[in-house]
Amino acid sequence: MSLELKPMLEYDLAEIAGLLDRGFADYLVKIEFDVAVLLHMVLHDGIDAGSSRVVLRDGEAVGVAMIARRGWNSRLAGMAIVPEARGQGVGSWLMAQLMAEAKARGERRIVLEVIEQNAAAVHLYEGCGFQVLRRLVSYAGAADEEGEKAKLEQVDIREVARMVTMYGLPDLPWQISGESLVHVGPPNWAYRMGTAYVVISNPDESRIGLRSVVVKPEARRQGQATRLLRAVMAHHPGKGWAVPALCPEEIGGLFEKLGLVKGPLAQLQMGIEF
Repeated sequence: MSLELKPMLEYDLAEIAGLLDRGFADYLVKIEFDVAVLLHMVLHDGIDAGSSRVVLRDGEAVGVAMIARRGWNSRLAGMAIVPEARGQGVGSWLMAQLMAEAKARGERRIVLEVIEQNAAAVHLYEGCGFQVLRRLVSYAGAADEEGEKAKLEQVDIREVARMVTMYGLPDLPWQISGESLVHVGPPNWAYRMGTAYVVISNPDESRIGLRSVVVKPEARRQGQATRLLRAVMAHHPGKGWAVPALCPEEIGGLFEKLGLVKGPLAQLQMGIEF
């Protein structure tokens, strides 16, 4: 068996989407890939197509690894190996090549997220030297809508992104970091109440995602985040609410206070330093 890498740029979007669709066909969370989904992922996750790779086994494309880059850090934003090529060392060989390339580019760390229940993937990353940084959980449900919506002020999402960069938890998952939020715009909305800020997904949808919450350090442990979220939920009544599985477990109690229920799947945020 011979393995080699080729730049993702040498393939058209339909070919990459097809590889991803085959690789994720039996994933724990159902994901169906087409060109539109791939383009959204490239834009939302900041994929660097020049650093992303297709892996070939005996000349046939059997997997793809999408890499996002930021400063001295990179992120494995998605990796898929087609079912017929698994269990043959393709994944570990691919990871070794990706790590070598990151080092050659001068990067100092690679991060990723993996579903905790995906034991094979967790074992692969641990075998490559990745360590768990934290557990990431999700929440969903209807919510307590008691709040004073008149106190809300709609703000530019860039303002919230700046607050998250300055005051958010260290090493936040890539997708909810301030650097990622700064690229988010309508139909997502942002609100401020006092020194607490929140970003939500499109409020016209029946189910609204809570994308980011931050409170300035001097005002924490005073219930500001809870009051803000209750006000937002009162402002958009009758909606379902969801927090994706990117929420650091250590702050999950905030959403439990609002009546949201922790989801069954969790992710591990992992990283390796060079």
